[in-house]
Amino acid sequence: MSYYLVRIGEGSKYIEEARKDSFIAVGWNEVSDLRTLGSLERIKDAISKSSYNYSASQMPNQAGQLFRFGLEMQVGDTILSPLGEGEYLVGEVGEYYYEDRPTDRCDYKHRRKIRWSDRTLLKEDMSTNLAYSLGALLTIFSLDKYAHELDSLISGLAVTPADKPERIRDVILSSLMDLNGKEFEEFIRHLLDIIGFTAETTPYVGDKGIDVNGVLDAEGLANLTLRVQVKRTRGSIGNKEVLALRGALSQGEHGCLITLSTFTAQATEEAQAPGKIFIKLIDGDDLAGLILKHFDEIDDTYAGRFGIRRKKDFNIEDQFELSSLQPEITKSTIAVDIAPDWDTLVCAAHEDGFKRAFLGQKAWWAVRLNPKTIPFIKYIAIYQVAPISMITYYGKVKNIEPFENTGKYKLLLEGDPIELDKPVGLGANHYLKPQGPRYSRLKNIMNAKSLDDVFGQQ
Repeated sequence: MSYYLVRIGEGSKYIEEARKDSFIAVGWNEVSDLRTLGSLERIKDAISKSSYNYSASQMPNQAGQLFRFGLEMQVGDTILSPLGEGEYLVGEVGEYYYEDRPTDRCDYKHRRKIRWSDRTLLKEDMSTNLAYSLGALLTIFSLDKYAHELDSLISGLAVTPADKPERIRDVILSSLMDLNGKEFEEFIRHLLDIIGFTAETTPYVGDKGIDVNGVLDAEGLANLTLRVQVKRTRGSIGNKEVLALRGALSQGEHGCLITLSTFTAQATEEAQAPGKIFIKLIDGDDLAGLILKHFDEIDDTYAGRFGIRRKKDFNIEDQFELSSLQPEITKSTIAVDIAPDWDTLVCAAHEDGFKRAFLGQKAWWAVRLNPKTIPFIKYIAIYQVAPISMITYYGKVKNIEPFENTGKYKLLLEGDPIELDKPVGLGANHYLKPQGPRYSRLKNIMNAKSLDDVFGQQ
């Protein structure tokens, strides 16, 4: 079985039609039924006789994509197709067919029957390498090199609420969210400098939507001017921002939108719209991946905030682990033979896991624990990561039981979670932000002004 990514229009504009009617489709409508052509060379010939006007260097790529869709894909193969906002449909490939006169909203003629799965995949659950690959602008391309990872994701072996805050990309994004707006712009300027641009931030007031300007000098042969707008937000970015940035560009300038969150399908469609100035979109996962790629070149004043360090491995994301600057589980990794000086487990949570698991199911699971600590855990407190960056709720632990066959544990609450009268936010030491499980006393948490008071003396 092979794996492919197939896009259906700019910004996946026909994906809901395809989902409803169980098909996937691509353009190149001037090329006739691929079954009658039957070979790559005849597809190239058909494209050369069309009005597409591809250059000699573009022709192999265009013909290859169409050949792959109509003749290389096999019944039973698996495709991913973007829904927008970092979500992907998964489908089982059926027969190719040619819709000479489309009667639905999608006007593409080259189609395949698809049996769509109820399960969708999230970009945030993927490795950095796979997430990079999905950012390619090709309509169709192979994902076979990620077959093992895709098998696991499609089988439902994705991260759980307790695992998710420990992902390296989440650690980076949480740290970036702690920056204020101007600090974030300065960091993006620094990152552009590393990539090779001569960059500068614009005045913070009256910048006309442009936050960072960059010029790339190709050794005196040409200059590329990049205008960047940054969005330090968790909410999805829509096409309004794309239109505003495009309207601020002058002739020959390039635009880029960078966010810590995601882009809507409408934003992606507008950014890639034919005949308009292309706008490069970099979402949170893309930005974190870019930081990991250039991590060794990032100034220590920024790199130190991330609380990560490089280790040796092949996949870029797997080269990093939480560093010793981020103290974690220090008391759970030693033998506990007498009653410890803590009674509360502190866990980090994103908004979705916090609402769905802790508040909704009154539980928290897939937690790594030393079995010897279990008898002493009386409470669990939740630190909501950026942009909230506070311990906001706690609950009394009713029971702790093994979580499936993972070697981890599930904590069940006795009664409803309890909201703290005074949420405990970040203090002076940003390295005290919990990523994995940490320990404290409930009394200390309830009397604390910041995390300095909770963990600072450990």
